[in-house]
Amino acid sequence: MQQITININPSIYEHIMFFLQNLPKNMLNIEPHKNITTPSKPSTKAFGILKGQVKDPVAWQREMREENDKIINPFE
Repeated sequence: MQQITININPSIYEHIMFFLQNLPKNMLNIEPHKNITTPSKPSTKAFGILKGQVKDPVAWQREMREENDKIINPFE
């Protein structure tokens, strides 16, 4: 038998495993990887960057959205 190791996007993991598990059992041996990493929780380090610098967060957010809308739709 030959051995392969693949890195796949988590969004297609179930599809790949379904395919592999439906191949003939005498042709394939699936061994789960021991060091599977779980997604870590999002970093909150960047959260404090603007803390105290934005006086009105709602107004600041509206301004950012308007700015992005101009970039996305320059002819409006």
